Amino acid sequence: MKKYLLNASTVAAIVCMGLTVISCMNKSKAEPVAAAAAISSVETKTETAVAEDSGNTLSGYDPSDATAFGLVGPVKKVFTTQYMANLNGNKLQRAERIESDGNNAMTFNRQGLVTCDIFGSPYTYDSNGKFIKGRNANTQMERSPRGLIEKYLHQDNTDGGHWNSYTYEFKYDQEGRMTTYTYTGWEEVFEYAYTYEGDKVYPSGEEMDGQACADLFKAHITYRYTKFDERGNWTEREVYIVEEQGVDTGVDGGEPEMEITKTYKIETRKIEYYES
Repeated sequence: MKKYLLNASTVAAIVCMGLTVISCMNKSKAEPVAAAAAISSVETKTETAVAEDSGNTLSGYDPSDATAFGLVGPVKKVFTTQYMANLNGNKLQRAERIESDGNNAMTFNRQGLVTCDIFGSPYTYDSNGKFIKGRNANTQMERSPRGLIEKYLHQDNTDGGHWNSYTYEFKYDQEGRMTTYTYTGWEEVFEYAYTYEGDKVYPSGEEMDGQACADLFKAHITYRYTKFDERGNWTEREVYIVEEQGVDTGVDGGEPEMEITKTYKIETRKIEYYES
């Protein structure tokens, strides 16, 4: 069985939110990845309530895209770093840094529109904010009547024949927080679902269920947030992953034997904001 490394960025990711950011510059094809899980979502918190006048609003900046990706305030850039971790009692200890082939940056323009998302997908707009291209001119993006991204479809036929394509489809709750997303590629489908505590914009947990050819994947994900900045965005969290992998044998009624592994990570973020 082919062994995939699943982590908090799907595929392309995240975890964002729970997703890990992948470079818009260096990622030409999406690859499925799942986000990590935490034993407890209890926050040992240096987080404080963010007041209305705390600088989280900016004239001309629509926060809808930032909220969809688990952020508050006029965010300009989010740089994420991941580390493997060891469980010591009920705490995690940081181990080696997880190297990335990208710059791990999620970005937004001055109007609040996402220009590189947590999956490494680029977005280019005209002067009126209309989407005109992604990785190439064949990329399609759809928004809901509320202005939230519902679909991102990338198509590429660089070899002049076979089309390479992948799709992300997103759903949200009434607060504009992402509740599910589905990644569909060549003979692979991965579905992710997020849970939240109260009115928080960042997820407390995540579930993943996916299949790539005959390989089956499941992951249970929970996050424990430990540090926040003055805007109310998390800057460090612990990630606890319970992952299952198996193979679909094709036998009717037969349950595949799933291998269970546990992985721990620590993620840190540096966040830049637009200033008035």
